[in-house]
Amino acid sequence: MNLYAIQFTHYAPKDSKSGVLGYMVAENDEDVYEFIKSEPEIHKKTLYNSYEAYEEDGGETFRERIIKCQGDMNDEYSEVSDLYYGATQYGWECIHENITDKELDLLRKLKILIN
Repeated sequence: MNLYAIQFTHYAPKDSKSGVLGYMVAENDEDVYEFIKSEPEIHKKTLYNSYEAYEEDGGETFRERIIKCQGDMNDEYSEVSDLYYGATQYGWECIHENITDKELDLLRKLKILIN
């Protein structure tokens, strides 16, 4: 298991902001992609995205590209449009590989994990 930071960049007409939404433990990048694609609720906010729609249009290549880039916020070909209400893109970064059970227990005890 690996520890991943789930990141975001929010674009709005007059400003933007970036940050870390939280941390999760997963086997690999594919698991993180599937987690974000499921539009989970983190800190009482739903991670709305269009991963599923793009998968239908572009087939497996969209999924492969986003996993390779570790999220659409890191994809050089990703475009953000219609920013009247703002748009948010997500990404992830592997912070630590091969988490031990002791480390995992501590992360859970400290309520650092989102999953």
